[in-house]
Amino acid sequence: MTLAERLNQIIAEQKITKREFAHRVGISENYLYILTSNCRKNTDQNKTISTMLAKLIAVEFGYSADWILNG
Repeated sequence: MTLAERLNQIIAEQKITKREFAHRVGISENYLYILTSNCRKNTDQNKTISTMLAKLIAVEFGYSADWILNG
């Protein structure tokens, strides 16, 4: 499972919009769109997030930061 798939799963399970997700974790909607789409499969760009952002998502939504980062 890719980072994009994990983030999309969190959004779906929480029954929130991408806009709300972005607002709650303090990132732009555009950045979230980049993270949650699989349009850059052949590059390493935007395929990872910082440990700090993963921990913030984990605390905000009740998921493991390790799972968010690594699957």
